[in-house]
Amino acid sequence: VRTRSLGYGGGDVGEVDAQGSPPAGSLLVRAGSMLGTLQRASSWPLEDGQGLMRTHNLNTGRGVGGEEDALADIVLPRENSLMDVAGSKLKAAGSNLQPQRANTLPTDDGELRYAATMPMTFDLDSARPCCCGLWKLQQFAGFVLGVGALLTLLVAQPMQAHPHANSMLGLTAMCACFWIFEVMPVYITALLPMVFIPILGIGSSEYIAGAYWNWISMLVVGMYLVDIALEHVHLPRRLALALLLRVGVVRPRTLLACFMGLSWFLSMFLNSIAVTLVVTPFAISLMNAAEEEARIIAEGTWEQAQEEGATEEVRAKVAADAQREVEGVWRFGNGLLVGIAYSASAGGIATVTGAIPNYFLAAESVLSGRVSWLAWFQFAFPISLVTGFLAYLALHVRYVRRLGFAGISTQMLEEQQEDLLREVGPVSRDEVLVAAVQALQLVLLIARPFTFSRWITTPYGEQLVNDATLAVLPALLLFVIPSKMRPGEALLTWPVVHEKFDFGLLLLIGGSIAIN
Repeated sequence: VRTRSLGYGGGDVGEVDAQGSPPAGSLLVRAGSMLGTLQRASSWPLEDGQGLMRTHNLNTGRGVGGEEDALADIVLPRENSLMDVAGSKLKAAGSNLQPQRANTLPTDDGELRYAATMPMTFDLDSARPCCCGLWKLQQFAGFVLGVGALLTLLVAQPMQAHPHANSMLGLTAMCACFWIFEVMPVYITALLPMVFIPILGIGSSEYIAGAYWNWISMLVVGMYLVDIALEHVHLPRRLALALLLRVGVVRPRTLLACFMGLSWFLSMFLNSIAVTLVVTPFAISLMNAAEEEARIIAEGTWEQAQEEGATEEVRAKVAADAQREVEGVWRFGNGLLVGIAYSASAGGIATVTGAIPNYFLAAESVLSGRVSWLAWFQFAFPISLVTGFLAYLALHVRYVRRLGFAGISTQMLEEQQEDLLREVGPVSRDEVLVAAVQALQLVLLIARPFTFSRWITTPYGEQLVNDATLAVLPALLLFVIPSKMRPGEALLTWPVVHEKFDFGLLLLIGGSIAIN
């Protein structure tokens, strides 16, 4: 009985007897021939563009009848579509100057999207010898090339008839280098024209901001980026704890005044919504700790009364006092949250950047470009101060007077301080640098009427730089200053911005201005 099987070459398997057992010799000869000549899968070539794999001298065994099938140079075509995909991937990998290693690739879908557009930024384990560990060699080269191209064109002035064209060409070259070499996140590099076009005297801030949204929206972008950095390093929370620890044992009226005062002060220089979102979680955690402490004290007092054999009246009084203490914490917690919101709104009145309604008013044609940050502050600060004080008095009467809550002990505040230290550590260089950027932004906004507005003008005396440019300029520094706490990263990164920035706010501002 002879059978044939379709193998690699469609040749004989060999003879089998009536019982179905092949002769051992034929199998051994065939096996030896295959093992000696057939390439293993692990040794198949995978070079780019090789679409065929070959097996040479594949001979079948010799049967009893003397038949022999000689199979040579058998060509097995691969699947064309699969090889096309593999070839394109190999070409892409070969063209990448600094491919990411497997252990540095992000796994989250959102991070993968950013890593695809900014591979150099996300490959944190690569060698970063430049700018205190922030930049790779390619990124530093891109910075040098970009800044060098800008300065060269500004100094050489190759187009004498059109001097602003030299500045614009230099700015374009710098942006191109920053994009190609990922000196900064690609989305943040797009803000460079908002800063340099007005400063170089090419066009006004208001005109350039129209290419993005409008100058009010760009003012919001600059302020919010700094606000996000402050929240990212937990600076407002640390300030609140330091203020409360300095006071010591905090009575309810003092605690309310501290939180309202801090929120009012921060809202003058940050956005009131951002301040509320930063301070409120800390206040809630503090009140939760106060409630827990009140319950522990009440349980201890109750157990002590039972051990001392107190009468039913005494135990009932102890239980009533404990319940009144817990209810006092609840009541004061409600008042504290309302106080944070009121004081943030009052502080936001003081500056044009403090509250969203101020942006809408500043964008009106009657005031647009005529009211500076300092002029608004001089007019609105007394109103803000009186409003904040009246809000404190109203809340004191409503929530603090005749309150059963005794206050927060120093021990509780120290526990909160220890939690903060375990979470983010002691005061770091990152917090100091972010605070310095915030101070720089404030100084630029205050000094603009006396500096940039007089120095950078058109030949006809028109001012070119407004608050939008000066708000974005310090925000850009956050993306080129290296972080001490997170090596290989800047003080602020794009994923953090994307997570915490409310982009819908820009649509809200644009819609309101369009209606007006």
